[in-house]
Amino acid sequence: MNSHRIYTLVYIFTTFPPEVSGSAHFNWERVQWFAKQGMYRIIVLAPDCQNQSSLPSVPADLQDSLIIETYPSKPWLLYKLLHVPKFSAADQIRERLAHYKPDLITVVDIERLFWFSTWHLPGISYARKHNIPYITEYHTDYYGHVSTYPAGKLAREIFLKPLNRYLYRQCDLAIAVSAASSVGLQQIGISDFHTISMYGIDVYAYSPERRNRKCLEPWLTQREQEHKVLIFLGRLAFEKRLDILIEAFAKLKRTQDKCSLLIVGDGPVDVVQKFKHLAESIPDIHFTGFLDGEIKANVMASCDVYCSPSPYETFGRSVVEAMASGIPVLTVNSGGVCDYIIDGVNGYLVAPNDVEEFANGIQKVLSNNNTGIIQQALLDANQCSTDRGCEKLNNYYQHLLK
Repeated sequence: MNSHRIYTLVYIFTTFPPEVSGSAHFNWERVQWFAKQGMYRIIVLAPDCQNQSSLPSVPADLQDSLIIETYPSKPWLLYKLLHVPKFSAADQIRERLAHYKPDLITVVDIERLFWFSTWHLPGISYARKHNIPYITEYHTDYYGHVSTYPAGKLAREIFLKPLNRYLYRQCDLAIAVSAASSVGLQQIGISDFHTISMYGIDVYAYSPERRNRKCLEPWLTQREQEHKVLIFLGRLAFEKRLDILIEAFAKLKRTQDKCSLLIVGDGPVDVVQKFKHLAESIPDIHFTGFLDGEIKANVMASCDVYCSPSPYETFGRSVVEAMASGIPVLTVNSGGVCDYIIDGVNGYLVAPNDVEEFANGIQKVLSNNNTGIIQQALLDANQCSTDRGCEKLNNYYQHLLK
């Protein structure tokens, strides 16, 4: 690549801070990485979320190479905590593309850009007119998620699958961000795509050295101070299958009373209330709400087991965060975690959607000596860093831009 040429990359995001999700965190981390490379000007177009002040602050040394602008947005009908473009946003996006004259456009989560929002793909007409790549990335397994909602399996076959197939075929290129997401694309009938394992975390933000049980005192009672503490961290949504974890924990309490469960995260009020109702008769379950930054990293390292029953993760960011924090991971043999979790080597895998198996899995983790598994997980977490993922994506960008 000509080192004197500065290429302009435009990212049209629906998932970006202040949204609290793995995809939003990764998108923020990666645009900073690309802005630091000296060969790109990065333009981010993201939802305004009705609160401009909550956008992340661009570091002073990146002010010229990373520009964040917002478009009008509204809460998504399907999930009120997430935002999608208003119909009027499409014109604004088109105008900003004409202003910045990008060399490449990437749209993320085209499902949210389209459904109940713009009803078309913002910026695609500009890309075609100026003959520049219009790329999309498959981040979220909506096909799997929908099946956890009432009548979801029927709806995904007669509505979701054909619509998504149409959307992805409109784009010049589709990128699957993991092996699991490549399966998701195949399920909706897309075979022409590239798989680039780009997802990662800031591994330096997590460490076993952060372990300090005082971090858990806001939630644990005095009686629970000596308990083994299980933790789940993520969005509280039906597709996360927290009902499996809560029921498995109830089984565990019958034989092993000295354990507690922290459920870290938040979600729509009705969903959270259903999970709380399910847990209200079970002692020592605590809902913390959202935690972020150093507080989240400290709490993660201070627990004893990370538990994720979610079968639809395309990556599983919080799983890698737990690995980097030095606590053993129990999750299900499904989705993106299978790309890097090896049962009995760097974590534990059980069958998805099975309360009995999950309860037995927790019991196994608590009774085992996990020193070797933790050490291997710490090594393997380094392979899932944001830097490594972005390097792979950068190689692909260079190929396209040449």
